[in-house]
Amino acid sequence: MAAYDRKQPDDSFARGFHLSKDHLYTFSAWLQLSEGRDIVQAFVNTSGPNRLIVGSVVARSGCWSMLKGGFTVDQNMKTQLYFKSNNTKAEIWIDSVSLKGFTRGEWQQHRKTKIDEFRKRRLRIHVTSMGKNLDRVNVTIAQMRTQFAIGCGTTASILDNKDYQTWFVRRFQAATFDNEMKWYYTGASPGKENYTDPDAMVSFFKKHKIDVRGHTILWANPNMTQSWVRSLTASKVREAAKRHVRSVVTRYSHDVIAWDVMNENLHFSFYEDKLGPNASSMFYGMVRSLDSKNPLFLNEYNTLEFPLDSKVIPSRYVERIREIQSFPGNENISLAIGLQGHFSPPPSLSYIRAAIDILSATGLPIWLTELDTRRGPNQAAELEEVMREAFGHPGVEGIIVWGGWKPTNCNRTCLAAEHKTSADRLPHGCAEMCLVDENLRTLPPGDVVDKLLQEWRTTSLSKVTGKDGTVEETVFLGKYSVRFFHPQIPAGRPGKKIVVTPGKDPLEVNVEL
Repeated sequence: MAAYDRKQPDDSFARGFHLSKDHLYTFSAWLQLSEGRDIVQAFVNTSGPNRLIVGSVVARSGCWSMLKGGFTVDQNMKTQLYFKSNNTKAEIWIDSVSLKGFTRGEWQQHRKTKIDEFRKRRLRIHVTSMGKNLDRVNVTIAQMRTQFAIGCGTTASILDNKDYQTWFVRRFQAATFDNEMKWYYTGASPGKENYTDPDAMVSFFKKHKIDVRGHTILWANPNMTQSWVRSLTASKVREAAKRHVRSVVTRYSHDVIAWDVMNENLHFSFYEDKLGPNASSMFYGMVRSLDSKNPLFLNEYNTLEFPLDSKVIPSRYVERIREIQSFPGNENISLAIGLQGHFSPPPSLSYIRAAIDILSATGLPIWLTELDTRRGPNQAAELEEVMREAFGHPGVEGIIVWGGWKPTNCNRTCLAAEHKTSADRLPHGCAEMCLVDENLRTLPPGDVVDKLLQEWRTTSLSKVTGKDGTVEETVFLGKYSVRFFHPQIPAGRPGKKIVVTPGKDPLEVNVEL
């Protein structure tokens, strides 16, 4: 189909159909413009003058682009699907349109199927002694670490609060510092560096075998850049930024598992404005030259949360990845995708899945890096839905829940505050989402996290080998400690460490005792 002789951005073909309340709809189509390039958005009309965005894509002439999206409606309705492009000179061409609706039960079943396929594997342990099968061996299997990482934001308050330390260490295997590794924290004044807090935090988490994400080396938002940096000439900005990059990366490259290199670079462009259009790509290359091991993340908000934010739609995110990779010297750079996940509007699960589908097609690792949901009666339920959606997508490798705690950001005053309108702001210093209160008592979002941490790991198992000397079980991916008990086995004999990696066939582990 083609929409031609367009006078207004909304001029396009339209298709009417019926929608069912509380169904989750997925949409896809191939789009092309007859000339130029522009963002093409798909919408459905809802009640009155309102409309609901389905998805967006950067379309151009000469090639087809896939638009994927999704939406949910809260009532049965008859509606129309249509498209919008500000490039009114161009015809909009469309092909292979698909719109499918799913009940919540169907959606959840699909998610469960993906979890069983990509987050679990059959484990078969074969025990022998002197080359013969050994039966009646009691085999205990305990998971030490999950492959899918669930972590939490944290603050320097963890350094001097033993109860908070215990709470954190018992739950999480990854941590992101809210502010303590950012340049404005370690370099508040020109020529002076202070790594006291991040050094102590890195040491604490290293001691407890908790991974640390390096967040963030530079921030593209000028409002989050020190005034002394903003006041410098272009050449001095370059010198100061390079000096900081070299300082923080060489200091922590062996202590972190990843770097957020240039925070929010699709929304903001401080370094491009100062140094030229390839500034961020240059810094990614510099970090790679200093640290050849860790993945280098882009880190953005609204790609999942707010489909109307055209700056960070998935196709724009992919374009930015390609720009960084195409910069001279960056061809083989190890990039990764950070999706912050600050859900102020209620999450649209079908849109989240579509966006992750597009991004995962790059083959790059994906993390939800700063996940929280809006304060209110549905906060915990919405957090659970987003976490489940992420865990059910094979392209996502980890989640950082943005629940960094301080006694002052989750106190009674903060917890009593709420958003009565979309424009409301919480009191200064209050966290949007608290997992625990000021006394470390678990709150509903914390209950959700605890429940999923327990659900997404294999609890300790005890099985006995048969005459064939084997035990078999489906387990979550990750690291395990396996021990064996049998009259022929000397007491105190050490067990075996096993790493269950992804695979369709059972993982065969042979043990000679």
